[in-house]
Amino acid sequence: MTEPVELGVNAERARRPAVARALIWGMVIVFGAGFLTLTSSVIWPGQALYLAPLFCEQPTAEAVIVSDTYASGDGISTDFTLYCVGDRGQTIDEGWLRPFLMLWGCYAVAIVVLVVVVAIISRKTTTPEQHSL
Repeated sequence: MTEPVELGVNAERARRPAVARALIWGMVIVFGAGFLTLTSSVIWPGQALYLAPLFCEQPTAEAVIVSDTYASGDGISTDFTLYCVGDRGQTIDEGWLRPFLMLWGCYAVAIVVLVVVVAIISRKTTTPEQHSL
């Protein structure tokens, strides 16, 4: 059985704004999490140490963040690198891209959870009369 059709209303067009809104929210969350990760990594690069168990295995289980500052043609640049260090001085260079992307994912998940919680709370606190306005 087919659904009743309202005159002058296109079902595809009515569905498109919901998809566009979801796409816009997704882009805002991805870019917001990226900006938050970039800013927080510059302020506190040591937060990548909390992800060390994902990158460092025995016998190099201790993580160290090293910042390298050097003069370039445009001024002073600083790079961060995650090293896994062992008891006997062994080191494994894990770089910065993988820890940065992992932090980005963690921040994105935190933002999604926050948005969902706020949406649920705001729906519970509004009355049906407020929805009809």
